[in-house]
Order: sequence, then structure tokens, then C-alpha cells
Amino acid sequence: MGKLRAGHIIEASLWLGLSLFLYIYSFEFDKEIEIYKFGASAWPRTILLLIVIASIGQLLYHYKVGDGGSSGKMGDAVDDGSQDIANESGHTGLGWYLSTFGLLAIPFAYILIPEWVASAMSIEDTGVHIIKIISAVVLLGIFIYYLRSNFVGGMLALPIFFAAMLQDMGFYALAPFFILGVMFLMGERRIKPMMQVMLLIYAILLGLFVSLLYVGLPTGYIHPFYDFGTWIVTILQ
Repeated sequence: MGKLRAGHIIEASLWLGLSLFLYIYSFEFDKEIEIYKFGASAWPRTILLLIVIASIGQLLYHYKVGDGGSSGKMGDAVDDGSQDIANESGHTGLGWYLSTFGLLAIPFAYILIPEWVASAMSIEDTGVHIIKIISAVVLLGIFIYYLRSNFVGGMLALPIFFAAMLQDMGFYALAPFFILGVMFLMGERRIKPMMQVMLLIYAILLGLFVSLLYVGLPTGYIHPFYDFGTWIVTILQ
């Protein structure tokens, strides 16, 4: 198998598996839109194609040269001990890859599980909203528990989790927590600076998109998140 290690194969398999899953899911929103002739799924599928190409390319590169293929100045630039640190911290083991894949799967669990439960139990709108809130709380707890030992996986999964809940709970209610989450995953632990930066970024985003550009950010449709979003829009416009 050339110079491939088990970690190379596992990493490529996880990325290719995730790409396949997301491609299959893209048929859920594969609809025509007036302003873009290629449809709503074109750009997501393009990104998935790039991920597949990059994964296969990296796998072939490792097959040919392994981990030590760089030479000259480029080799000196990347030979900074990061590989040794990754090995020591467990960031190249099977458990870490599975943990990362599990964190990335949580947002899609939020999308799929409430629909499955509602369909199986023939639950209507209000009940679906309650199931989604309960699912969000439970999955968020699982997310927080597992990211304690895998901040890299948490950083990758957090934007997807935010996007998955955006339609239901809205930008206005979720954005502050997303901003705080990003700062936490980047290593910030001081509460007061985190709150100050969050409020500043949140105010800039609201002022730019709502007051200046009049862009309709998602308000969500589950109460009380919808009520909060419409209240913010009413005040700023």
C-alpha cells in the first residue's frame, strides 16, 4: 500500500463518506430558483466535489511520499514539530477521527431525527417544534461533552450545527451563542472580554444587514425564537 498509514486511509474514508452523505442529502433541497439557473444544490455539490478531489489527492500524495515528502525550504517550513505534537495528543488516532466524524454528524442528526420522530408518531406543527427544541438541547449537550477532548472537530462542526438550526431558531437568537462558541474553541476563557466582543460583533452585523442593507436574515419559526427575531427587526427597521 505504498507509504500509506492507517490514519491516512481512515481520514480519507471519513471525508469521502461525509461527502457521500451530504450529496445524498442535497436532493432534499434540489430545487430550481429564478436567480440561479443551476439550482439551489449546485454550489453545495461543487464544494463537495472539491472535498472529494482534495481527499483523493491527499491520499495519493501520502501513497507516494508518506509523511516526509517535502524537501528543501518547504520541508524546513513545515518541519516544525506539529506532526509529533499531533501524534502525542492523539490527533492522528482512530478514536480522534471517529470523534471528529461523530461531532460532524450531530448537526445532521438534528435535521433528520425530529422529522423521523414526527413522521413515525404523526405529530403536527406544534409537536414538531417541541421535538426540535428537545433534540437541540440533547444534541447540544452531546456536542459540548465530546468537544472537550476534540476542539478541532468542534470547530469544524460548530458552523454546520449553527446552519442546521438557523431555519428553525433564527439568526438573531443563535448568532450570539455562535460567536461565543467560536471564541471559546479558539482558546478564550475570559467572560467579560468574550461578552464585549460578542456584543460588538452582533451589533455590527445587525446594523449592517438589518438597518443599512435591509437584508432579511432568518427569524426562525419556532416560538419564542421567532418572536425574538421579529422584535429585533421591528426595532432596527
